[in-house]
Amino acid sequence: MGSKHSILLSQEEIRSICEETDFTPKQLQRLYIRFQELEKRNPPHGYLTREDLLDIREVALNPLGERLVDVIMQDYGDVNKLNFQQFANVFARFRRGKTLTNLNIKEKKLLFLFSIYDRNHDSKIDRNELVEILKMMVGGNIHEDQIATIADHTIGELDADGDLTITFKEFCDTISKIDVDEKMSMKFLN
Repeated sequence: MGSKHSILLSQEEIRSICEETDFTPKQLQRLYIRFQELEKRNPPHGYLTREDLLDIREVALNPLGERLVDVIMQDYGDVNKLNFQQFANVFARFRRGKTLTNLNIKEKKLLFLFSIYDRNHDSKIDRNELVEILKMMVGGNIHEDQIATIADHTIGELDADGDLTITFKEFCDTISKIDVDEKMSMKFLN
């Protein structure tokens, strides 16, 4: 897998990644080509940086793109580096289909989504974390007082235990009617 200018994966690494992610070798090869396209260093070093991920058009256009990249790099990478195995594991979470691995089950997708909000990793979304996300989503289009009101109202609606935060369970209860597999899946290897 790879070209003369790339970091080659051993057959054992390919087998291991396929086993862990449930990608076929052919799908893994396509993902590896995409990985190589994103890594712009010459010669390649075998990892992506935050900047490489921010160069993905869909990420750059997403108002939460920087936060998404931060989650990937901080929670799944190594010191602002994402190697191919880590890259494959992240993308395995967004697989759609009948085959569920430990990586793409609904709970893992929900945990990934929850982690976009919960950046202090205390297993709760507090007012400050919610305000920060809302600011990213609306930019300068809504006054800060209105954003604070929306955050307070949201927490008031979702906080079942009265601790003024949104727990993972409360978060899951709120989005239980959403088809997470559909909304958090990509068609990129079929």
